Amino acid sequence: MNFKELYFNKYRDEALDLLKKLVSYKSVLDEYKEGDEMPFGKGAYDCLNFILNYAKKDGFKIYNSSNYAGHIEFGDNNTTLGILAHLDVVPVDGQVWESDPFTLSIRDNKMYGRGVADDKGPVVASYIVLKMLKDLGFKPNKKIRLILGCDEESGSRCIEHYFKEMPVPDMSFSPDADFPGIFGEKGNMSYDILFDSDNVITSFDSGSRYNIVPANAYATLNIDLKEEFIKYLKDMNLDGEIKDNKYYVYGKSAHAMCPSKGINAATKLMDFIAKYSDSKLAKFVNKYFSDDTEGKKIGYNDYDPLMLDLTSNFALVKLDSKNGKIGVNCRLPKDSDINLIKDKVSKITKEYGYQFNVLHSVGIHYVDPNSFLMSTLYNSYKKITNDTINKPQTIGGGTYAHEFKDAVAFGPLFPGREDVCHIANEYMYIEDFDKMCEIYFDALYELTK
Repeated sequence: MNFKELYFNKYRDEALDLLKKLVSYKSVLDEYKEGDEMPFGKGAYDCLNFILNYAKKDGFKIYNSSNYAGHIEFGDNNTTLGILAHLDVVPVDGQVWESDPFTLSIRDNKMYGRGVADDKGPVVASYIVLKMLKDLGFKPNKKIRLILGCDEESGSRCIEHYFKEMPVPDMSFSPDADFPGIFGEKGNMSYDILFDSDNVITSFDSGSRYNIVPANAYATLNIDLKEEFIKYLKDMNLDGEIKDNKYYVYGKSAHAMCPSKGINAATKLMDFIAKYSDSKLAKFVNKYFSDDTEGKKIGYNDYDPLMLDLTSNFALVKLDSKNGKIGVNCRLPKDSDINLIKDKVSKITKEYGYQFNVLHSVGIHYVDPNSFLMSTLYNSYKKITNDTINKPQTIGGGTYAHEFKDAVAFGPLFPGREDVCHIANEYMYIEDFDKMCEIYFDALYELTK
């Protein structure tokens, strides 16, 4: 059978139309309401129920886990292969898009829209190849479950809830990272630094998620530094403005696993305030966080030959008339780094009279790259792409695979392509989407034949 002939003649248009529909749902976390009918908000609820009902009409078995997550099932066997994907997306607040982020836009051979790469495009690719295999009469020797979560970007409470009701698959892959495959993921730790007020800064707002470099920041001050600020922006070649007595800096967002690729608006604004005032908070941030994405200033930087460098993302600052908070996310090459960070941050916060609170922490994830799962996926990648140079690797990002013993990440980002997850104008090349579908088709066949 010729995959390309079948795909382009019968399934490609449907795949793009399905992606268009999924992108239209604003499945950004609204407010988590435990036990509510819509625990992660209406957008996630509508998106999950749409795709489950779509699959049901196509003849698949479906399961809805209280609108936290759900699955689409193909085959009937005691052994299960899981495809772990998610329907929620990160916010677009403060990002400048060239087109509506929730309307699929195709231009210059690219598909633009929030979620086309992370993770709605891979969801559609996974679903469409399941449909192709089903329509062809294929009988898999494993039950295949496309498991769809609604809270991957904000803590994966969706999957935690789902697996209280459903058994863990015997093996799984998550289409939520890079090709030719990810067999290891760094540990992950987020922490807060809490304080009451500042002697110069009366309000500060920057960042919305721990896994994103903040692209925008503003502050109000109890002193006038307007002339100095205009000069600072020019000297530092930064974008910013003064509006309604608020000092704004505009940077560039990036994923927390590679914060050096962004321009952190929060630390830039803190740097300015520290240079031109005696703000206690700004000097603290400048001393321990500014221009440092590896934790070197605090002293918790670390390195592992397999997992590489520790990364530290200064993710958010919130200060109003009542209280203040700094939020930081770290990706860890060693499990021991959790205690190292706790020790170092405890010391610097005590020095300034601030409080330190760990939000969550998980250790590293590792699967033997020569395992049946990883080697089969990699062989499918090589077969379709003829790429024998790039090899499976480890990453600083976290996927659903992190939660399970025999689980890896596989696609959708191809070697050499720009990582556009979490930033404005998120896109995927149409040819990459088509190739991803072909790889997943071959991989699912080989894993379950």
